[in-house]
Formats: sequence, structure tokens, C-alpha cells
Amino acid sequence: MILSGIKKIALGTITVAALAGSTIFVPSAFAQYGLGLSKSAGTGGATRGNLPQITMLVPEDGARTVAARPTFYWYIAPPTIASDNSSSESAIVPNVAAKIPFKITVFLRDGNEISSKSIFTALGKGEDSGLYKLTLPENAPELVKGKIYRLQIRLESPNNLINVSTTIRRDDDTVRLKEIASAQNDLEKARIYVKNAYWYDAIDTYTNWLSQNPQDEVARAERNDLLKVGMKDNTAFSKERQSSLTTLIHTLEETQKAIAIVLYPKILQ
Repeated sequence: MILSGIKKIALGTITVAALAGSTIFVPSAFAQYGLGLSKSAGTGGATRGNLPQITMLVPEDGARTVAARPTFYWYIAPPTIASDNSSSESAIVPNVAAKIPFKITVFLRDGNEISSKSIFTALGKGEDSGLYKLTLPENAPELVKGKIYRLQIRLESPNNLINVSTTIRRDDDTVRLKEIASAQNDLEKARIYVKNAYWYDAIDTYTNWLSQNPQDEVARAERNDLLKVGMKDNTAFSKERQSSLTTLIHTLEETQKAIAIVLYPKILQ
């Protein structure tokens, strides 16, 4: 976000913008939110219309968390329909009112590769487009500090089979945990997570704050800027499709709450 007439001062991985006596924290362009891992497996599904059908809200090369069981977010775009265009070809537009039942299979893999052994598998379902969230449940293994895992989501609907995935590393220290524990509220926590490049926790905490404080435009702008910095190199939003990232962020601005996915065990055949 470009703030006209605002003086910005870089402080480590965060930027402070002074405006009319207030202080706005926004992610610095120099912050490294990804892990620098291979982008061999995408975080966005097949693209139709303006957005990928499903987009993981995470840097494509992975990210860090302090949580033993972090929360993951993804966005499912509305199904598209062909709209007659009298001037030329038919256009593909979102069919926001439509509901398409889908089921998901969640895999937690013991390593960075899509072929790594699955150490947790569960099922879920839904039917709406929008922002979804999934917290790794209590019956899943805790993430081990310093180890890299891959979370894979397989979405099946009547006309689609889409796989998206992301990599995670649990990475914390005593000083940071004490700082987080002493924060006054979720907004303060979110800013600490941003400053220390804990992507998953920052997105989750900002979203929780905004669900309770939907009129907080400062917090909304901070989350938007975090998404712009962290996802700008995502191959789902190539140079030719940068407007799609803008569209996604604008769509999320209007989203009040994420839909929580409830998981149930996968019964082995």
C-alpha cells in the first residue's frame, strides 16, 4: 500500500509509518517470510477467471511458525460461468451464488517433498467459496522444532481434483515466546510475529483480530501489506497476473471471518 506524504523508517524487518500522530506497522519489503525452499509443488490450483481456484495464503517457498499445531488459511474462488458478451467472445465470470459441494483430504507429510511419508491424514468437506482455515488438530503429531513438514490439501468436487501444498518449519526461542506472552492483545501479537517473520502466526492473529474488530482499517492494511510482501513471488500470480493478487487481497478485505474446516479420521480401506 502506498501512503502519500508519509515518512517511513525501516526498523529491522518492520517499517514504521508516521501519519497524523499515529503509528502504522507494515511489513518491510526486505523481510524474508519464506524459507527459500523449492517451489516444485504449487500453492495455487488451476486458474479460471480472475483467481486460482484455490490459493494457500503463504509464501510459495514455505514459512515459519512458533506453534506446535499451527493454523493454515486458503481461499476458494467462486465457481465460474460463461457470460454472453455481445461485443466478442463469452467471458468467464464468478458465479458467487452457486454452491458446489467438495471434500478435502489433508495430509501432513514428514518432509519437504510431496512424496514424503504422510504422518497424518484426515477428511473434511464444504460447499461455499471464501476464506477457509484449518488448525492442525490434537490427534495430529506436534511439529518438532527445526524440522520441515509439508501440508497437502486435496480438493475434490464434481468437476475438479486439485492438489495444493505448503511447507512449514516450527522455529521459536524463549525470548520471542516471552515477548508474545506479554503482548496486550492479538494486534500486538500479530506485529511481533511480523517483526520476527512468523508468517503462519501473523496471518492467523491478524485474521482473528479483524473478525472481532472489522472496522480496524489500520490492522486490515497491515495484513494486506503482509500478503503483498509474502506472496508477490508466488507463481500463481506471475507478472502477467499481478492484478489477480490485487483482486484476492481486495476480496479478503471484505471477508469478516474464515470458515473453519472440521476434520474427521480417514478410514483405511
